[in-house]
Amino acid sequence: MTIWLILTKFKGDKRIKNMHLSSNELTILYNKGNERDRKTLSYAHTITDKINKQELGSVKVSSTLFQVFVEKLNEDPKKLINKADPYYQKNIRGKDFSITEWFDLLINHPDLLKAPLAMYQNKAVICNTPTDILKLS
Repeated sequence: MTIWLILTKFKGDKRIKNMHLSSNELTILYNKGNERDRKTLSYAHTITDKINKQELGSVKVSSTLFQVFVEKLNEDPKKLINKADPYYQKNIRGKDFSITEWFDLLINHPDLLKAPLAMYQNKAVICNTPTDILKLS
């Protein structure tokens, strides 16, 4: 059985983004510039062939998708940020932002994503190690 979650953003009366999330599709939010993230993506293929790749640097990722991840993980968005990153230390440390503002920071600075985020069959996980994605199987 497939359950579809339709994410739509509006600007005034105009629809600007429409994306479908299927519970039978593994969705991964990652940074292809990070070796751990690429390894995590490889492990994802052992779970399913249906993978929705949301790469921060090359795909127009929806802020709504990021919000869904935050809610599924039941986490503060700040906990998804790499606090050791020099940009974080210089420009962000000590500041609080909304979910949308954290997302905007990640889009502009993909290295700030602490670890890939994955969602499959109504479960979500932070992949601190590549094999953490196997918790979804």
